[in-house]
Amino acid sequence: MATDLLRDNDTIAAIATPCGPGGVGIVKVSGPLARTMFKKLFQPAKELANPKSHHLYYGWVKDPAGGQLVDEVLCTLMLAPHSYTREDVLEIQCHSGPALLSKILQLVLDHGARLAMPGEFTKRAFLNGRIDLAQAEAVLELTTSKGAVAAAAAAKQLSGAMSQKIAALKQCLMEALAALEVAIDYPEEEGEILSEAQVLHKLRNEALPAVRDLIGSYERSRIWRDGATVLIVGRPNVGKSSLLNALVCQDRAIVSPVPGTTRDVIEADITIEGMAVRVIDTAGIRQGPDPIEALGIEKVGRLAENASLALWIWDATDISSREEGAVLAEIEPLARKKAILTVLNKVDLVRREDMDQMLEAVKAKACAAAGIDDEVECIPISAKKGTGLSKLSNAMARKLLSSSQKEPPEILPTLRQKVCAERCEEALARAASNLKTSASPEITAIDIRDAVGFLDELTGENASEDLLEQIFSNFCLGK
Repeated sequence: MATDLLRDNDTIAAIATPCGPGGVGIVKVSGPLARTMFKKLFQPAKELANPKSHHLYYGWVKDPAGGQLVDEVLCTLMLAPHSYTREDVLEIQCHSGPALLSKILQLVLDHGARLAMPGEFTKRAFLNGRIDLAQAEAVLELTTSKGAVAAAAAAKQLSGAMSQKIAALKQCLMEALAALEVAIDYPEEEGEILSEAQVLHKLRNEALPAVRDLIGSYERSRIWRDGATVLIVGRPNVGKSSLLNALVCQDRAIVSPVPGTTRDVIEADITIEGMAVRVIDTAGIRQGPDPIEALGIEKVGRLAENASLALWIWDATDISSREEGAVLAEIEPLARKKAILTVLNKVDLVRREDMDQMLEAVKAKACAAAGIDDEVECIPISAKKGTGLSKLSNAMARKLLSSSQKEPPEILPTLRQKVCAERCEEALARAASNLKTSASPEITAIDIRDAVGFLDELTGENASEDLLEQIFSNFCLGK
């Protein structure tokens, strides 16, 4: 643990709740002055000679300079080492409001604390040995998760799920390294811990699969962690804005019978099966648009380059339009990936007995426009009436999640963690190759030590100050 990086013993403070009006605001203090501030700034409702750790006390924050009561509060003192930072921690729960929180924070700063840097509370938890670096990064993931699945995985990682996997992998490598070191130090001995063949088996069948699974988790988890982007595309007046409003259950986009109402993108966030999805309503695509519409249509093409899926909306009252080809041309990158769902809207305006024939006709037209022979899935809905939306959500989830992503991974590694795992894999592959070719145990041992070093980098055992600064600077103040 890089405890030498904790160079000072000062007291830090920050507002731990988001800015703006709210029910409760919290000012958090960590460091040796936390107890002193509890006594100086807090006036309990009942006489309190010796406050207990982890008890909630009711009273008021007061300004010692003039004795003025600032706010009615609840205070708790969490004494080291049983706190988030393993230091003495004071939390003041007051009424929320920017002016009030700033006043209480200023009192704390006036009495010896300094303003905490972003992520400094979690950084102290790491430096004081309460959590490792993988768990610290899970705190950031937990506070920024876009979907319920990503949040649940981050919580599991915070509890030590990844750290336990890394510890088991490291133990496997240390056993292999011990056997090699016996072979190096006592080459004539035949009773080594493991033979070279057993070490090779351990690397190939235990260590390498474990580290490759960690690398694979990053790719499998990307859509769960980062979310997906879904474009709603189609001709003018097919019901794109109505669908956006129906999906988010509020009027985000203007709905009008006048063609070309939507001329720019309108975005909204929803959750589908625990996955965060950003839905984007786009300008209607047609031939001969006016200059403003043309700008909106150009934006559709740019968005399609990085989007996850397009909902290609058709109007059930007019499936004979020849402008569908223009729509498909703008989302061609998604068509190549077959990341398109055909949606037949306004089905409430057609006869039920005509529905099957109409769906088959739309499928055939969509296949012809896209130049593909595969079956195209077509979902009938009425955005206005709200029918078919559940079936559409299920179809979106199926399209967004490949077969390898159906079940979210237990852990969601970050890009930094993935890179460490890849370097570990490279070192282990070299070690296995050396053993197979009967290279000297000294060379193999170097590769395994390198692999262990990359695992230590992942958990922060040999973290540099620059690395910590890079990671914790992404945290918010107060965390």
